[in-house]
Amino acid sequence: MTQGRDAAIAALAGGQRTIVGHRQLLALGCSRRTIAHWVNRGRFQVVFHGVYSVIQGDLPPLAREQAALLSCGQRAFLSHHSAAAILGLVRYVPTLVEVSVVGRRCDSRKGVRVHRIQAIHRSEVKLHEGLWMSTPARTVLELAATGTWDELASAIDEGLAHRLFTPSELHKVLARNRPCRGAARLAAILGDETAVAVSRSRTEKALLRLLRDAGLPLPETNVPFGRFELDLFWRRERLAIELDSYSFHRGPSAFNRDREKDLRARDAGIELMRFTRHHVRRESTKVLARIAGELARRAVSD
Repeated sequence: MTQGRDAAIAALAGGQRTIVGHRQLLALGCSRRTIAHWVNRGRFQVVFHGVYSVIQGDLPPLAREQAALLSCGQRAFLSHHSAAAILGLVRYVPTLVEVSVVGRRCDSRKGVRVHRIQAIHRSEVKLHEGLWMSTPARTVLELAATGTWDELASAIDEGLAHRLFTPSELHKVLARNRPCRGAARLAAILGDETAVAVSRSRTEKALLRLLRDAGLPLPETNVPFGRFELDLFWRRERLAIELDSYSFHRGPSAFNRDREKDLRARDAGIELMRFTRHHVRRESTKVLARIAGELARRAVSD
């Protein structure tokens, strides 16, 4: 009997990244007293309330997230920054595991932040590596509610760059969930040109700081160019930088406008280089190298 129970526990833990739940152990025939004894003797490591690992020390990848879902019970899924970290939309693992629970009361507990929601469209959750979690597009909406502006902007950049969602999917998630916390912020980025301009201005300032710190000559900014405007312009070298807005601003009109601007710059003898916020924030060394090289090349040719 004991051997059969131990084998069942081992099989359960093996399929759950070393994690077992209190209720699962009861269902296998373990008594509450036995479970408490195993915890006291160190056979089980407490991860969250009512959830244990069968190993001591560091847990394997995603074991904390697995434990959080077991701790929160039915209709729970990973969300917000935890989902964003797993999907690669943010570049750090949050200290607290964030879980959303649908249609019932479930309080946060040590190590787990619980978000309670009334309902969710079935297309907005998915099974990822055996864990229920928000889809990438819904995760963006969740970040809009609880994250910073820069986190949200960066997550959108990452998601579009890695084809985790399309602009259309972001709009659909927004439409299904309005009104809700974060909707106004996401709507601003998706459709408000003022919001886009604010983000581009921040990227411009970041690039100017990089140029200054690297000792490169500083350009003029927002220079009129016919019916267009050059974001950054080195007049003597005839070099311009265009800081592109978010990738979802790529409809037919935006595409044609950008191509016309490129052609007019070429006709005027201006080399126009395009960078995104992702380039400036995440690949700054490459950006600086390209700018420095082009400035040097055009200075010599003069």
